[in-house]
Amino acid sequence: MEQAYTQPLYSIGITAKLLDVCQATLRIWERKGLISPGRLGKNRFYSQCDVDRLERIKGLLRKKRINIQGVRAILATIACWELKHCGPKKRNTCPVYRKQKQL
Repeated sequence: MEQAYTQPLYSIGITAKLLDVCQATLRIWERKGLISPGRLGKNRFYSQCDVDRLERIKGLLRKKRINIQGVRAILATIACWELKHCGPKKRNTCPVYRKQKQL
């Protein structure tokens, strides 16, 4: 199941629609080092993990009004679920993870 979560499936167009942002925004976030999508040739493909990360990035930038450098610093911190290698199913039941997603 973890492999399905990290498997690049979504094109940039689909990902932009899922997040309600334009494709140029995703390219900018990639250039700024906030996300690193999978590539097949020149085409970008995003996993569900990438989409979840992008939702968090969008929330930090737009709702919390944190700048790119601040978002990069926040995302660089190591979360407990990454240290414990929690899968997405276990992670979604974690109160700490749910609180972080709201940031």
